[in-house]
Amino acid sequence: MTENAGIHIDKLIYAIALLDGAKRIHSSATGADISRIGIPFYLLIGFSIENGLKALLEFQGQHQRELQRSHDLANLLAKTDGLCERLWPGTVKDVEHLSRYHKEYWFRYPERAATADVYKAESACMMVDHLLVQVAHLIGYRG
Repeated sequence: MTENAGIHIDKLIYAIALLDGAKRIHSSATGADISRIGIPFYLLIGFSIENGLKALLEFQGQHQRELQRSHDLANLLAKTDGLCERLWPGTVKDVEHLSRYHKEYWFRYPERAATADVYKAESACMMVDHLLVQVAHLIGYRG
């Protein structure tokens, strides 16, 4: 077994932890408008999706070095084998929609985040949770 053999599992676990952080932010302000929690919430949502997709791509044989600097969620999703077909209708479009904000760092810098057109926190959490469950199934993780 190579040194990097389990890195995709670690990356998936990290993605799950990031989603958990987003859920905690949401639960701390239940019913609040997304403008109140959006910046930290969507920062975590974007990185959760990114790490989940990279976990799958690494499992599927993509080189870690090639993926390392990519924050383009739409491109990462398009490179996966078998994931899009497993996702709920509309999920691919949702990830593609968030991709621009994530790759252009809208949630890292406040001057851009104020104009992002995003979904309600509940919807985002459900979508990312579903995506990560499907990634886990494809890589055989039963954690």
